Amino acid sequence: MGNFVTMGRIALNKNKQLAINMVAQMMAFAINLGISFLLTPYIVKYVGEEAYGFVGLANNFTGYATIITTALNSMAGRFITLSIHRGEHEDTSKYFTSVVMANLFISFFLTIAGGLVLVFLDRLVNVPGNILSDVTLLWALLFASFIIGLVGNVFGVATFARNRLELSSLQRVISNVINAVILVVAFLLFQPHVWYLGLSAVVCGLYTIGTNVYYTKKLLPFVRIRRRYFDLKKIKTLVLSGMWNSFSSISSILSTGLDLLITNWLVGSAAMGVVSISKTLPAQILSIFGTLSSTFAPQITISYAKNDMEDIKRQLVSAVRLLGFFACIPIAFLYVYGRDFFTLWMPGQDAGLLHVLSLLSAGAFIFALPLEPMWNIFTVTNKVRQSSLFLLFNAIVSTLLVFILLQYPHDDRVKMYIVVGVSTILSIIRALTFLPLYGAACLHFKWYTFYPVILRNIAVVAVVTLVCLGIKLILPSDSWTMLLVNGVVVVLLSCTINYFLMLGKEEREILKSRLFKWRRKK
Repeated sequence: MGNFVTMGRIALNKNKQLAINMVAQMMAFAINLGISFLLTPYIVKYVGEEAYGFVGLANNFTGYATIITTALNSMAGRFITLSIHRGEHEDTSKYFTSVVMANLFISFFLTIAGGLVLVFLDRLVNVPGNILSDVTLLWALLFASFIIGLVGNVFGVATFARNRLELSSLQRVISNVINAVILVVAFLLFQPHVWYLGLSAVVCGLYTIGTNVYYTKKLLPFVRIRRRYFDLKKIKTLVLSGMWNSFSSISSILSTGLDLLITNWLVGSAAMGVVSISKTLPAQILSIFGTLSSTFAPQITISYAKNDMEDIKRQLVSAVRLLGFFACIPIAFLYVYGRDFFTLWMPGQDAGLLHVLSLLSAGAFIFALPLEPMWNIFTVTNKVRQSSLFLLFNAIVSTLLVFILLQYPHDDRVKMYIVVGVSTILSIIRALTFLPLYGAACLHFKWYTFYPVILRNIAVVAVVTLVCLGIKLILPSDSWTMLLVNGVVVVLLSCTINYFLMLGKEEREILKSRLFKWRRKK
């Protein structure tokens, strides 16, 4: 009897921490979305859509640099977490020390490469002469922010290893507030420049590395960064394990990371600005679900360290259900209210074009968003080679198709549709075939393990979309007030429907545990 009580308490604590992590991540996302929502049209108004497009392109370029760093850093969280929960504290210090020193070494060479990019920037991309100096400074600052993040990367593992992701969420909230304050003050008090976004990124990067070091000292007091702990064997282990994730990074860049660059080269810098704006909302949606999926990774990793495969299966099914519960709401809202949103958010822009491009960017979300937690399978099981090779093949096909199809149309709109839409089609195929099939194979589950919950999610999205259409027929949505009213009604009805159609008993308990806790506090 005592064992059953103990197991019940362990399950309750897992659900409680998961609920805390999810709520914290969603709060961080909501604040980030609100800041982005308010600042983006303001920045576009003052610097222009053309200059704003170079912000996304600069971030994509720093993403290209992660190909080099991913091999080392992508698996650090896994190996450090396993060493901690196995009580191998000296190994933990060796991993920390080795990664820090290796990142410093990589940063030196990336800084040189970044300097060369800045020198020849106007030859690499089409930059109008009147904003060249502004864009160059923007890129320099954003690259500096990337280097800062790389040097302190490993210290972000502490909250993951201890399953305290609410701390990293709080950190992100404060960072977003700092970002907003810097940008508002800069644009209000000084002549508008796009490089202010780079300045705020550097300041936020310094804040993030400082808090991550603090969390490491607090949560992992036994960790020591010492030269004697530097171990080439640890680096070799991480690189050999993580090099396939570098292929995944290449795949991501080929699939979607080249969208803005291809648009800049083959359509024009003005079209690149339009595509950049249209991808803002889908990117935010994808970001929150990528972040939410990470809340499941620590406990899955811990369960894997204990070889508890049934617990992993339970967690993954629950994760897909929980993310499906939330995912259908922004998807349906974007489909039904997207044009109204862009009309109000970006007055003076072509709302219809922005809406179509956004729908093309988000076309795979119906299938892909709830499955985001399943990407943790390949990292946890250290079986990333096949997934990386498949993603790379998928991405190469996507890129080749884009370049081939762009040779035919003369209409810039059609070209933008091609650039954004091709990768979405292949993403849908990937989400419905490779991810559930190979994910199940890695864990030695039956091939159809995840399909029932996938089919249920598709049905729920259809129901919620119909609900949105019904609400729109009743309520107008031609002002911010009425759009907000529509949004509140959609969320309330959708959550009620999803609670019964999407969630199982365990997922309902996770949500209720947090709601009851808030009531007791009140």
